[in-house]
Amino acid sequence: MSPRTEPGSGMTRREVLRLGAAAAAGAAVGPFIHTPGHAQSFNWQRFKGKELFLIFFKHPWAEEIVKYAPEFESLTGIKLKYEILPEIQARQKLTVEMTAASGGLDAFLSSLHVEKRRFWKAGWYEPLNKYLEDKTLTAPDYDWNDFTATAKAAVTQPDKTVSALPSFVDPDILYYRKDIFAQKGLTPPKTLAEMESLAQKLHDPKNKFYGFVARGLKNANASPFAYIVFAMGADYLTPDRKSALGSPAWVQGVEYYSRMLRQYAPPGVVNFNWSECSSAFMQEQVAMYFDGVNFATQFEDKEKSRVAGKVGYTLLPAGPGGLHTCMFTSGMSISAQSRNKEAAWFFIQWATNKQNCIRELVAGVGGGRASTWGQPEVKAKPRMPADWYTAFLESLKIGRHGLPEIVDVTQYRDIIGVAIQKAIEGGKPADLMAQAHKEFQEMLNNTEK
Repeated sequence: MSPRTEPGSGMTRREVLRLGAAAAAGAAVGPFIHTPGHAQSFNWQRFKGKELFLIFFKHPWAEEIVKYAPEFESLTGIKLKYEILPEIQARQKLTVEMTAASGGLDAFLSSLHVEKRRFWKAGWYEPLNKYLEDKTLTAPDYDWNDFTATAKAAVTQPDKTVSALPSFVDPDILYYRKDIFAQKGLTPPKTLAEMESLAQKLHDPKNKFYGFVARGLKNANASPFAYIVFAMGADYLTPDRKSALGSPAWVQGVEYYSRMLRQYAPPGVVNFNWSECSSAFMQEQVAMYFDGVNFATQFEDKEKSRVAGKVGYTLLPAGPGGLHTCMFTSGMSISAQSRNKEAAWFFIQWATNKQNCIRELVAGVGGGRASTWGQPEVKAKPRMPADWYTAFLESLKIGRHGLPEIVDVTQYRDIIGVAIQKAIEGGKPADLMAQAHKEFQEMLNNTEK
């Protein structure tokens, strides 16, 4: 082993330092600063004897953090009860809990890209600013300013209230079969045109091997399609917050995405969510796939994946609108109706502290803290290959919020999702987008008041 290589990481010391510096560059100075001098007034046992009820949606981050729940209970004397549900089911349960206003829910994992403005306008998020500023409630080493500017922006509302503490940031990246690319002398695509050309070359349906896959199922397809929107030079809203879906770039985006899935994806892709896409990729059936970076941990699980050690990770290719990716941030929030808000604050700050962010990153789940990327634990025993870390950090530099920041994100996803699905099935993108543009504007008229 080269003396310049970090043990077990496949990364040189220079690479590790560069990655850490890149992450640190994204951490903007904010209004909350805590120093060790506050330690004397903070006590983890302050709410000993309290019991909290939490809701998580199913995600590698949640599955990792609950492993350490006994540690939190020992540290604080607070008892935890929680449920981990599929994301849509979790969102439905959150809505029921909030509408009932029972006060029985204390904290929850929130998908900011879907729930941010809706939950804020409904008054369901407890604003966290006062907790961050209170030296008796926030551990002296929490360090809010360690979070990257992108992560902090994702959890901050138009009125500057903070609705969540970032738990993980999920930019989309491209996964590709590096073993097959190497065998054929190919390199990862740098442009959308190159990605289509490679998909065509590698597509071999007679042998049940397909050039490309991404989500085709309506609603679910809206998230990865966001990258195509940006790559085509489009956006969701005009400067005066009207629908921008009627632009030619949107039609071009739907044409490209639907053509890739119709011509080069596995049969039935119109019904594929991320789980079906991931399964096909892990079963050695697909050459290229793009989705959230944090889904990739399963690819390197030798007990479940046939492609472990065979996957390359890289930035998404550029389009006519430049080099972009879409970002999806989730965070731990406190219910505004909770009867145990301060105890819940202890949990969400613990769950997103530096130690747990390091644990998550070692496990292959990338968070929003800048400092974690350069820590010795991460350098010594990373779960993921070096190019995964590089793709993640480079994506943080170019990422944009993946879905429109509007009240009814779910309805937008339904509108565009139906258009994409019908285009995959052979519908005319121009006609489908004209209808989607009309429906989206009507929705904005009814909800953005």
